[in-house]
Amino acid sequence: MNGNTYEDIPQTTRKGKVKNMTEGLLEGIRVLDFTGFLAGPYCGMFLADMGADVIKVENLLTKGEFCRYARPLEEKTGRSMYFGNLNRNKRGFAVNLKSEDGKKVFAELVKSADVLLENMRPGVIKKLGFGYEECKALNPRIIFASISGFGQYGPYSSRPGYDLIAQAMGGSMSITGWPGSEPTRAGMAIGDMMAGMNCCMGILASLIKRQKTGVGQKIDVALVDSIVSGLEAKCMQYLYTGKVPEKTGNKYISSAPYDSFKAKDAYFVLASGTDKHFEHLSAAMGMPELAQNPLYENTELRKKNADSLKKIIEDWASDKTSREVVDIILGAGVPAGPIYDIADVCNDKNIVEARDMLVKVPDKKAGEFTVLGNPIKMDTYPCTYRKSAPDLGEDDVDIMKELGYSDEQIAAMQADGAVK
Repeated sequence: MNGNTYEDIPQTTRKGKVKNMTEGLLEGIRVLDFTGFLAGPYCGMFLADMGADVIKVENLLTKGEFCRYARPLEEKTGRSMYFGNLNRNKRGFAVNLKSEDGKKVFAELVKSADVLLENMRPGVIKKLGFGYEECKALNPRIIFASISGFGQYGPYSSRPGYDLIAQAMGGSMSITGWPGSEPTRAGMAIGDMMAGMNCCMGILASLIKRQKTGVGQKIDVALVDSIVSGLEAKCMQYLYTGKVPEKTGNKYISSAPYDSFKAKDAYFVLASGTDKHFEHLSAAMGMPELAQNPLYENTELRKKNADSLKKIIEDWASDKTSREVVDIILGAGVPAGPIYDIADVCNDKNIVEARDMLVKVPDKKAGEFTVLGNPIKMDTYPCTYRKSAPDLGEDDVDIMKELGYSDEQIAAMQADGAVK
Protein backbone atom coordinates (compact mmCIF):
# COMPACT_ATOMS: atom_id res chain seq x y z
CA MET A 1 0.00 0.00 0.00
CA ASN A 2 2.95 2.35 0.54
CA GLY A 3 4.64 1.63 -2.78
CA ASN A 4 6.94 -1.11 -1.46
CA THR A 5 6.28 -4.82 -1.80
CA TYR A 6 7.43 -7.34 0.80
CA GLU A 7 10.14 -8.50 -1.59
CA ASP A 8 11.55 -4.95 -1.63
CA ILE A 9 12.23 -5.02 2.13
CA PRO A 10 15.92 -5.77 2.91
CA GLN A 11 16.48 -8.98 4.86
CA THR A 12 18.19 -7.08 7.69
CA THR A 13 15.02 -5.02 8.08
CA ARG A 14 12.74 -8.04 7.90
CA LYS A 15 14.34 -10.03 10.68
CA GLY A 16 16.54 -7.52 12.50
CA LYS A 17 20.30 -7.80 12.92
CA VAL A 18 20.27 -10.72 15.29
CA LYS A 19 23.55 -10.84 17.18
CA ASN A 20 22.68 -13.40 19.82
CA MET A 21 20.23 -16.25 19.26
CA THR A 22 20.78 -18.20 22.47
CA GLU A 23 21.12 -15.81 25.40
CA GLY A 24 17.84 -14.18 26.36
CA LEU A 25 17.55 -10.63 27.63
CA LEU A 26 16.19 -11.95 30.95
CA GLU A 27 18.34 -15.05 31.13
CA GLY A 28 18.90 -16.05 34.76
CA ILE A 29 15.61 -14.54 35.97
CA ARG A 30 13.14 -17.06 37.38
CA VAL A 31 9.43 -16.20 37.39
CA LEU A 32 6.74 -18.23 39.14
CA ASP A 33 3.66 -17.67 36.99
CA PHE A 34 0.80 -18.65 39.31
CA THR A 35 -1.89 -17.17 37.08
CA GLY A 36 -4.88 -18.07 34.94
CA PHE A 37 -7.12 -16.79 32.16
CA LEU A 38 -5.51 -13.85 30.31
CA ALA A 39 -3.95 -10.89 32.17
CA GLY A 40 -1.42 -12.87 34.23
CA PRO A 41 -0.44 -15.40 31.55
CA TYR A 42 -0.06 -12.52 29.06
CA CYS A 43 2.38 -10.80 31.40
CA GLY A 44 4.28 -14.06 31.96
CA MET A 45 4.39 -14.66 28.21
CA PHE A 46 6.26 -11.38 27.63
CA LEU A 47 8.82 -12.30 30.29
CA ALA A 48 9.23 -15.81 28.87
CA ASP A 49 9.66 -14.50 25.31
CA MET A 50 12.46 -12.28 26.60
CA GLY A 51 14.31 -15.26 28.00
CA ALA A 52 13.20 -15.56 31.63
CA ASP A 53 12.75 -19.03 33.13
CA VAL A 54 8.98 -18.78 33.59
CA ILE A 55 7.50 -21.68 35.53
CA LYS A 56 3.76 -22.12 34.99
CA VAL A 57 2.51 -23.12 38.44
CA GLU A 58 -0.86 -24.91 38.43
CA ASN A 59 -3.17 -26.51 40.95
CA LEU A 60 -2.78 -30.27 40.71
CA LEU A 61 -6.15 -30.91 42.38
CA THR A 62 -8.13 -29.03 39.70
CA LYS A 63 -6.14 -30.56 36.83
CA GLY A 64 -4.58 -27.23 36.04
CA GLU A 65 -5.78 -23.91 34.78
CA PHE A 66 -9.32 -23.61 33.40
CA CYS A 67 -8.03 -22.27 30.08
CA ARG A 68 -6.21 -25.52 29.35
CA TYR A 69 -9.56 -26.67 28.03
CA ALA A 70 -10.68 -23.48 26.24
CA ARG A 71 -11.32 -23.50 22.50
CA PRO A 72 -10.04 -23.44 19.83
CA LEU A 73 -8.39 -26.86 20.09
CA GLU A 74 -5.50 -28.02 17.93
CA GLU A 75 -6.76 -30.94 15.84
CA LYS A 76 -3.89 -33.45 16.27
CA THR A 77 -3.31 -33.06 20.00
CA GLY A 78 -6.61 -31.64 21.28
CA ARG A 79 -4.67 -28.90 23.08
CA SER A 80 -6.17 -25.50 23.71
CA MET A 81 -4.45 -22.95 21.50
CA TYR A 82 -5.85 -20.13 23.65
CA PHE A 83 -3.73 -21.64 26.42
CA GLY A 84 -0.95 -22.53 23.99
CA ASN A 85 -0.46 -19.00 22.73
CA LEU A 86 -0.29 -17.41 26.19
CA ASN A 87 1.92 -20.04 27.78
CA ARG A 88 4.59 -20.75 25.17
CA ASN A 89 8.21 -20.75 26.39
CA LYS A 90 7.12 -21.66 29.93
CA ARG A 91 7.89 -24.77 31.99
CA GLY A 92 5.08 -26.56 33.79
CA PHE A 93 4.88 -27.30 37.52
CA ALA A 94 1.76 -28.81 39.10
CA VAL A 95 1.51 -28.85 42.89
CA ASN A 96 -1.04 -29.59 45.60
CA LEU A 97 -0.81 -26.67 48.02
CA LYS A 98 -3.24 -28.36 50.41
CA SER A 99 -0.59 -30.97 51.20
CA GLU A 100 2.28 -30.21 53.57
CA ASP A 101 4.85 -31.58 51.14
CA GLY A 102 3.34 -29.47 48.37
CA LYS A 103 3.68 -26.36 50.54
CA LYS A 104 7.29 -27.20 51.33
CA VAL A 105 8.17 -27.65 47.66
CA PHE A 106 6.49 -24.39 46.73
CA ALA A 107 8.35 -22.61 49.52
CA GLU A 108 11.61 -23.84 48.02
CA LEU A 109 10.47 -22.55 44.64
CA VAL A 110 9.78 -19.14 46.17
CA LYS A 111 13.27 -19.08 47.65
CA SER A 112 14.72 -19.74 44.20
CA ALA A 113 12.61 -17.18 42.34
CA ASP A 114 13.08 -13.57 41.34
CA VAL A 115 9.40 -12.89 40.65
CA LEU A 116 6.11 -14.36 41.79
CA LEU A 117 3.23 -13.38 39.50
CA GLU A 118 -0.35 -14.09 40.59
CA ASN A 119 -3.83 -12.98 39.57
CA MET A 120 -6.13 -14.59 42.11
CA ARG A 121 -8.79 -12.63 43.90
CA PRO A 122 -7.12 -10.53 46.63
CA GLY A 123 -6.48 -12.59 49.75
CA VAL A 124 -6.65 -16.04 48.14
CA ILE A 125 -2.92 -16.59 47.80
CA LYS A 126 -2.42 -15.47 51.40
CA LYS A 127 -4.92 -18.10 52.54
CA LEU A 128 -2.76 -20.67 50.76
CA GLY A 129 0.14 -19.49 52.96
CA PHE A 130 2.03 -17.53 50.31
CA GLY A 131 1.01 -13.89 50.53
CA TYR A 132 3.57 -11.15 50.03
CA GLU A 133 4.74 -11.04 53.64
CA GLU A 134 5.17 -14.81 53.80
CA CYS A 135 7.08 -14.89 50.49
CA LYS A 136 9.20 -11.89 51.51
CA ALA A 137 10.19 -13.74 54.70
CA LEU A 138 11.32 -16.67 52.56
CA ASN A 139 13.06 -14.48 49.99
CA PRO A 140 13.62 -10.74 50.60
CA ARG A 141 14.59 -10.33 46.94
CA ILE A 142 11.23 -11.54 45.66
CA ILE A 143 9.22 -9.21 43.42
CA PHE A 144 5.62 -10.10 44.20
CA ALA A 145 3.32 -8.98 41.38
CA SER A 146 -0.46 -9.17 41.70
CA ILE A 147 -3.07 -8.50 39.00
CA SER A 148 -6.74 -8.27 39.95
CA GLY A 149 -9.95 -6.62 38.85
CA PHE A 150 -9.94 -3.71 41.31
CA GLY A 151 -6.58 -3.92 43.08
CA GLN A 152 -5.38 -5.25 46.41
CA TYR A 153 -6.97 -2.45 48.47
CA GLY A 154 -9.95 -0.14 48.24
CA PRO A 155 -13.68 -0.71 48.82
CA TYR A 156 -14.04 -2.79 45.62
CA SER A 157 -10.97 -4.97 46.14
CA SER A 158 -12.93 -8.07 47.15
CA ARG A 159 -15.11 -7.99 44.05
CA PRO A 160 -14.41 -10.46 41.26
CA GLY A 161 -13.17 -8.64 38.19
CA TYR A 162 -12.94 -9.70 34.58
CA ASP A 163 -12.17 -7.79 31.40
CA LEU A 164 -15.84 -7.00 30.70
CA ILE A 165 -16.27 -5.53 34.19
CA ALA A 166 -13.09 -3.49 33.74
CA GLN A 167 -14.25 -2.07 30.41
CA ALA A 168 -17.63 -1.24 31.94
CA MET A 169 -16.43 0.40 35.16
CA GLY A 170 -13.27 1.84 33.62
CA GLY A 171 -15.40 3.97 31.31
CA SER A 172 -14.38 2.62 27.93
CA MET A 173 -17.74 1.02 27.11
CA SER A 174 -19.49 4.37 27.54
CA ILE A 175 -17.44 5.88 24.70
CA THR A 176 -17.37 2.86 22.38
CA GLY A 177 -20.01 2.39 19.70
CA TRP A 178 -22.30 4.62 17.67
CA PRO A 179 -24.31 7.56 18.98
CA GLY A 180 -27.57 6.26 20.43
CA SER A 181 -26.37 2.64 20.56
CA GLU A 182 -25.95 0.58 23.69
CA PRO A 183 -22.54 0.68 25.43
CA THR A 184 -20.11 -1.59 23.60
CA ARG A 185 -16.99 -3.41 24.71
CA ALA A 186 -13.88 -3.43 22.59
CA GLY A 187 -13.56 -6.46 20.34
CA MET A 188 -10.46 -7.60 22.22
CA ALA A 189 -9.78 -7.97 25.95
CA ILE A 190 -8.09 -4.60 26.36
CA GLY A 191 -8.45 -4.53 30.15
CA ASP A 192 -6.68 -7.85 30.57
CA MET A 193 -3.93 -7.04 28.10
CA MET A 194 -3.30 -3.52 29.37
CA ALA A 195 -3.07 -4.86 32.92
CA GLY A 196 -0.68 -7.59 31.79
CA MET A 197 1.58 -5.10 30.04
CA ASN A 198 1.46 -2.66 32.97
CA CYS A 199 2.43 -5.45 35.34
CA CYS A 200 5.28 -6.48 33.03
CA MET A 201 6.60 -2.90 33.09
CA GLY A 202 6.42 -2.85 36.88
CA ILE A 203 8.32 -6.13 37.11
CA LEU A 204 11.07 -5.01 34.74
CA ALA A 205 11.50 -1.68 36.55
CA SER A 206 11.60 -3.51 39.89
CA LEU A 207 14.29 -5.87 38.64
CA ILE A 208 16.44 -2.89 37.68
CA LYS A 209 15.97 -1.24 41.08
CA ARG A 210 16.70 -4.51 42.89
CA GLN A 211 20.15 -4.55 41.32
CA LYS A 212 20.94 -1.52 43.50
CA THR A 213 18.97 -2.31 46.65
CA GLY A 214 19.06 -6.10 46.78
CA VAL A 215 15.42 -6.24 47.85
CA GLY A 216 12.20 -6.75 45.96
CA GLN A 217 8.80 -5.14 46.34
CA LYS A 218 5.08 -5.67 45.95
CA ILE A 219 3.35 -4.71 42.68
CA ASP A 220 -0.41 -4.15 42.54
CA VAL A 221 -2.07 -3.76 39.12
CA ALA A 222 -5.83 -3.52 38.60
CA LEU A 223 -7.71 -4.10 35.35
CA VAL A 224 -10.00 -1.13 36.02
CA ASP A 225 -7.05 1.19 36.74
CA SER A 226 -5.44 0.07 33.50
CA ILE A 227 -8.53 0.99 31.50
CA VAL A 228 -8.82 4.37 33.25
CA SER A 229 -5.18 5.16 32.47
CA GLY A 230 -5.98 4.74 28.78
CA LEU A 231 -8.89 7.19 28.72
CA GLU A 232 -6.41 10.01 27.95
CA ALA A 233 -8.20 12.77 25.94
CA LYS A 234 -11.65 11.57 26.94
CA CYS A 235 -10.96 11.98 30.65
CA MET A 236 -9.23 15.32 30.10
CA GLN A 237 -12.32 16.50 28.21
CA TYR A 238 -14.50 15.88 31.26
CA LEU A 239 -12.01 17.18 33.83
CA TYR A 240 -11.39 20.48 32.06
CA THR A 241 -14.71 21.21 30.36
CA GLY A 242 -17.23 19.37 32.52
CA LYS A 243 -18.64 17.71 29.40
CA VAL A 244 -19.16 13.95 29.60
CA PRO A 245 -17.75 12.34 26.42
CA GLU A 246 -20.25 10.39 24.35
CA LYS A 247 -20.00 7.64 21.77
CA THR A 248 -18.82 8.95 18.42
CA GLY A 249 -18.47 5.77 16.37
CA ASN A 250 -15.14 5.80 14.53
CA LYS A 251 -14.96 9.58 14.51
CA TYR A 252 -12.03 11.13 16.38
CA ILE A 253 -12.92 14.02 18.71
CA SER A 254 -9.84 16.18 18.07
CA SER A 255 -9.53 16.13 14.30
CA ALA A 256 -11.41 15.66 11.00
CA PRO A 257 -11.67 13.96 8.60
CA TYR A 258 -10.50 11.22 10.98
CA ASP A 259 -13.01 8.40 10.63
CA SER A 260 -14.11 5.34 8.66
CA PHE A 261 -15.56 5.86 5.18
CA LYS A 262 -17.39 3.72 2.63
CA ALA A 263 -15.90 3.01 -0.79
CA LYS A 264 -17.50 0.97 -3.59
CA ASP A 265 -16.78 -2.42 -2.01
CA ALA A 266 -15.75 -1.89 1.61
CA TYR A 267 -14.86 0.57 4.32
CA PHE A 268 -11.51 2.25 4.80
CA VAL A 269 -10.07 4.64 7.39
CA LEU A 270 -8.62 8.08 6.84
CA ALA A 271 -6.63 10.00 9.45
CA SER A 272 -6.16 13.57 8.27
CA GLY A 273 -4.70 15.11 11.40
CA THR A 274 -3.43 18.51 10.19
CA ASP A 275 -4.36 21.34 7.84
CA LYS A 276 -1.50 20.30 5.56
CA HIS A 277 -2.90 16.75 5.43
CA PHE A 278 -6.25 18.15 4.38
CA GLU A 279 -4.69 20.25 1.63
CA HIS A 280 -2.97 17.16 0.24
CA LEU A 281 -6.14 15.08 0.57
CA SER A 282 -8.27 17.68 -1.23
CA ALA A 283 -5.78 17.83 -4.08
CA ALA A 284 -5.62 14.02 -4.35
CA MET A 285 -9.42 13.93 -4.58
CA GLY A 286 -9.32 16.46 -7.41
CA MET A 287 -11.00 19.07 -5.20
CA PRO A 288 -8.23 21.46 -4.08
CA GLU A 289 -10.86 24.12 -3.39
CA LEU A 290 -12.10 22.12 -0.38
CA ALA A 291 -9.09 23.26 1.64
CA GLN A 292 -10.22 26.89 1.21
CA ASN A 293 -13.91 26.22 1.74
CA PRO A 294 -15.15 28.29 4.74
CA LEU A 295 -16.71 25.12 6.16
CA TYR A 296 -13.46 23.13 6.13
CA GLU A 297 -10.50 25.52 6.10
CA ASN A 298 -9.20 24.59 9.56
CA THR A 299 -9.41 21.73 12.07
CA GLU A 300 -12.10 23.26 14.27
CA LEU A 301 -14.37 23.94 11.29
CA ARG A 302 -13.79 20.46 9.88
CA LYS A 303 -14.71 18.93 13.24
CA LYS A 304 -17.89 21.03 13.36
CA ASN A 305 -18.84 20.07 9.81
CA ALA A 306 -17.49 16.52 9.84
CA ASP A 307 -20.76 14.93 8.69
CA SER A 308 -21.05 16.98 5.50
CA LEU A 309 -17.35 16.47 4.81
CA LYS A 310 -17.78 12.71 5.25
CA LYS A 311 -20.50 12.70 2.59
CA ILE A 312 -18.21 14.51 0.14
CA ILE A 313 -15.43 11.97 0.71
CA GLU A 314 -17.78 8.99 0.39
CA ASP A 315 -19.30 10.37 -2.80
CA TRP A 316 -15.78 10.70 -4.23
CA ALA A 317 -14.93 7.12 -3.14
CA SER A 318 -18.19 5.55 -4.29
CA ASP A 319 -16.89 4.41 -7.70
CA LYS A 320 -13.54 3.16 -6.36
CA THR A 321 -12.53 0.11 -4.35
CA SER A 322 -11.24 0.68 -0.84
CA ARG A 323 -7.78 -0.43 -1.98
CA GLU A 324 -7.79 2.10 -4.81
CA VAL A 325 -8.88 4.87 -2.46
CA VAL A 326 -6.23 4.01 0.11
CA ASP A 327 -3.51 3.98 -2.55
CA ILE A 328 -4.58 7.43 -3.77
CA ILE A 329 -4.65 8.89 -0.25
CA LEU A 330 -1.35 7.32 0.80
CA GLY A 331 0.18 8.55 -2.44
CA ALA A 332 -0.68 12.08 -1.30
CA GLY A 333 1.15 11.54 1.99
CA VAL A 334 -2.01 11.31 4.12
CA PRO A 335 -2.46 8.41 6.59
CA ALA A 336 -5.08 5.88 5.47
CA GLY A 337 -5.66 2.14 5.50
CA PRO A 338 -8.09 -0.66 4.70
CA ILE A 339 -10.18 -2.16 7.50
CA TYR A 340 -8.90 -5.70 7.91
CA ASP A 341 -10.75 -8.71 9.22
CA ILE A 342 -8.71 -11.37 11.02
CA ALA A 343 -8.12 -13.32 7.80
CA ASP A 344 -6.66 -10.18 6.21
CA VAL A 345 -4.38 -9.70 9.20
CA CYS A 346 -3.15 -13.29 9.08
CA ASN A 347 -2.37 -13.04 5.37
CA ASP A 348 -0.70 -9.62 5.25
CA LYS A 349 2.98 -10.14 4.43
CA ASN A 350 4.12 -7.02 6.25
CA ILE A 351 2.43 -8.13 9.48
CA VAL A 352 3.09 -11.85 9.25
CA GLU A 353 6.45 -12.11 7.52
CA ALA A 354 8.25 -8.78 7.73
CA ARG A 355 7.13 -8.12 11.32
CA ASP A 356 7.00 -11.78 12.45
CA MET A 357 3.59 -11.48 14.09
CA LEU A 358 2.76 -15.12 13.36
CA VAL A 359 5.55 -17.46 14.41
CA LYS A 360 6.18 -21.16 14.90
CA VAL A 361 7.01 -22.78 18.23
CA PRO A 362 8.36 -26.34 18.38
CA ASP A 363 6.17 -28.99 20.00
CA LYS A 364 7.20 -32.52 20.84
CA LYS A 365 3.85 -34.00 19.79
CA ALA A 366 2.60 -31.86 16.91
CA GLY A 367 5.98 -30.81 15.53
CA GLU A 368 5.14 -27.12 15.76
CA PHE A 369 2.32 -24.71 16.53
CA THR A 370 1.59 -21.28 15.08
CA VAL A 371 1.23 -18.56 17.73
CA LEU A 372 1.19 -14.78 17.78
CA GLY A 373 4.59 -13.11 17.65
CA ASN A 374 5.82 -10.72 20.31
CA PRO A 375 5.33 -7.06 19.28
CA ILE A 376 8.60 -5.99 20.95
CA LYS A 377 11.38 -6.15 18.37
CA MET A 378 14.91 -5.98 19.76
CA ASP A 379 18.24 -6.10 18.01
CA THR A 380 20.83 -7.77 20.20
CA TYR A 381 18.51 -9.89 22.36
CA PRO A 382 15.36 -10.57 20.35
CA CYS A 383 12.33 -12.36 21.72
CA THR A 384 12.51 -16.07 20.88
CA TYR A 385 10.02 -18.91 20.58
CA ARG A 386 11.68 -21.93 22.10
CA LYS A 387 8.91 -24.35 23.12
CA SER A 388 5.18 -24.81 23.16
CA ALA A 389 3.07 -24.47 26.29
CA PRO A 390 3.78 -27.22 28.84
CA ASP A 391 1.53 -30.14 29.65
CA LEU A 392 0.22 -30.13 33.20
CA GLY A 393 3.20 -30.67 35.52
CA GLU A 394 5.44 -31.48 32.56
CA ASP A 395 8.61 -30.25 34.28
CA ASP A 396 7.91 -31.17 37.91
CA VAL A 397 10.75 -33.69 38.13
CA ASP A 398 13.37 -31.48 36.48
CA ILE A 399 12.43 -28.47 38.60
CA MET A 400 12.48 -30.46 41.84
CA LYS A 401 15.91 -31.84 40.98
CA GLU A 402 17.09 -28.25 40.43
CA LEU A 403 15.82 -27.52 43.95
CA GLY A 404 17.93 -30.38 45.31
CA TYR A 405 15.35 -33.13 45.76
CA SER A 406 16.48 -36.72 45.23
CA ASP A 407 14.74 -39.25 43.00
CA GLU A 408 13.47 -41.03 46.09
CA GLN A 409 12.02 -37.85 47.60
CA ILE A 410 10.34 -36.95 44.33
CA ALA A 411 8.85 -40.41 43.97
CA ALA A 412 7.49 -40.27 47.51
CA MET A 413 5.85 -36.90 46.92
CA GLN A 414 4.36 -38.10 43.66
CA ALA A 415 2.91 -41.11 45.44
CA ASP A 416 1.36 -38.80 48.07
CA GLY A 417 -0.17 -36.55 45.40
CA ALA A 418 1.88 -33.49 46.39
CA VAL A 419 3.31 -33.05 42.88
CA LYS A 420 2.67 -34.49 39.44
